[in-house]
Amino acid sequence: MKSSKWIGWYTLLFLLGILNPVTGWASTPQAEITHLVIKNTEDSLLVDLKIDSDFTPEMKAAVLHGVPIRFTISISLYEVTDFWFDKKAAGITIVHELRFDAIKKVYKITRSRGILRPTYIEDFDSARLPISEINDLAVISLADLKKGTHYQLMVGAVLSLKKFLLFNLYRELKTDRYTVNFIY
Repeated sequence: MKSSKWIGWYTLLFLLGILNPVTGWASTPQAEITHLVIKNTEDSLLVDLKIDSDFTPEMKAAVLHGVPIRFTISISLYEVTDFWFDKKAAGITIVHELRFDAIKKVYKITRSRGILRPTYIEDFDSARLPISEINDLAVISLADLKKGTHYQLMVGAVLSLKKFLLFNLYRELKTDRYTVNFIY
């Protein structure tokens, strides 16, 4: 091979070595929805859910270096129709993020729904619980549902961890899509 090809290969390997993520994975973590409850009040359909995920020591170290962990939870409600496409009745996307504030030495939790102001917690194990659960989330008003109609609630979550510090590339762990059928 010509020397220019060798220089190209060495440059490529050097760049891959530099861009190797801070967030290496010793083992493949898992994420799954372990607690899904559908309930209602007098005027709304509510959902409670909890995501159980294995946070590896490498993920914890990445958070300590300023890399955010983000849970994106999507909830969709469909009106099921026989022999035709289902009609989407409601759809919600929730984003919870955990980030370490090195100046204050605390973990900062931000949410897109519910408590909108940031929450600060000093312990990693205590901080990962609020980002992985949702309580009493209103999905749809009961006035928008039809009595005796078949509905299907689909829930899925994605755990994202920024892979490269310089670029917006994320490592994602997706849960299975959980489906609950019910008749209102």
